[in-house]
Amino acid sequence: MLDKVNSSPKKKTAFDVWWSGLPRGLREKSDLAFARRCFRAGHLVGGRPVKSKYTFRAGKLLVSVWAENQREALREAVIELDYRVAQAGKRPPASGWRLTPVADT
Repeated sequence: MLDKVNSSPKKKTAFDVWWSGLPRGLREKSDLAFARRCFRAGHLVGGRPVKSKYTFRAGKLLVSVWAENQREALREAVIELDYRVAQAGKRPPASGWRLTPVADT
């Protein structure tokens, strides 16, 4: 009795629910790994419907942030750059970061 271990049932993930809801013919034709990657990509984009991705350059450093507008993106980029520099054991520039937007290619 004591040596019997009850494992909890596996919880269904969002992908499992979506995959089981597809028609059987479509599931048989599709590659499971590719379908999972596509689902995750769509889930990531759908999770941030009102935010856009902004990329900035500060010297040699590139930083990408998700924000609702450019002002908020600049604020988030400065926070991220300060964090990265602190992790390297250095100080941020005394005059502040000079951020230039980078066009997505």
